[in-house]
Amino acid sequence: MAQAMIPLMARRVAHFERQPMLSTLFSYVFNSLPMVSYIIMLSFSLNFILYISGRVSLTFAGIYLVGAYLTVSLSTFLLGNSFSFLAFLGILLLVSLLGAAIALVVYGVFERYLKTDVHRMIATSSLLMAFSGAIKLKWGTTPITYSAPFLEMGTTEVLGNFVSNYYFFMFGFALVVMLVLALFLHRTSWGLRFRASSLDGDRTMAQVCGVNQNVVTIITFAITGILASLAGGLYAPIAGASYGIEGNALLLAALTIIIGGVGSIGGAVLTAFIIGIARVVTAVQMPVLELAIPFIIASATLMVRPFGLWGKEFKH
Repeated sequence: MAQAMIPLMARRVAHFERQPMLSTLFSYVFNSLPMVSYIIMLSFSLNFILYISGRVSLTFAGIYLVGAYLTVSLSTFLLGNSFSFLAFLGILLLVSLLGAAIALVVYGVFERYLKTDVHRMIATSSLLMAFSGAIKLKWGTTPITYSAPFLEMGTTEVLGNFVSNYYFFMFGFALVVMLVLALFLHRTSWGLRFRASSLDGDRTMAQVCGVNQNVVTIITFAITGILASLAGGLYAPIAGASYGIEGNALLLAALTIIIGGVGSIGGAVLTAFIIGIARVVTAVQMPVLELAIPFIIASATLMVRPFGLWGKEFKH
């Protein structure tokens, strides 16, 4: 009888051991959701313009910086210590429109005259410094915060983990934006024009067929501005807005494209999860590797899949 009880007790012990492990695993996933959402929006703001227009532009990082500061400032000024979900959505919409406007102004008066990738890299790097200087003049170098959305939206218990509802909101918002963008590219006539003009198509042939390349480029810059400013606005209630965050954003977006592949929405989402969960795990288990882990993953990806996990080699 005693011998018969031993396997049963062993199974029970294994069951109770698995529960904490499962809870810990899900805690890593849930705590990575803000980083995942932020990476999805941020990386595709660079990825989209690179895929559609074939341009290397660093302006998105400056717009991300402006989006974060504008979201915090407008929320603090209009809402104060209180919080209204609809009002916050309205602020995000306003910030996204301002981001699109900034991107269009930058393209119209500056980037449209840059003819080579070398010129664009140098010029937009200088422009990024101008964005940073303008932020320093207006807000200084002291970080500013508006945490009401994160604090006031409450928490939900999932598998023994208390998760902020704002985390789920961020992730859902990012997925909806990516879904809308995917439907636009693959289910509309304008999306067909964009894909025909992209690295996956033939820009010259598309122009011969009547696709207005100027309009495609203008809309591409507007979408890039919207994505970058939304990334800053959504992440601001968690990380705040601080001077110098654009540098980290620039590196993270570039590494995400290297890992996920150019022009791939699925690759952006997959890579966001890989980097987000990896950073959360290393922050807890090996803090010294937290900042290095995206570079390690990117290096390993380049050795195994030079065009990214979800990417491919383009003809043009």
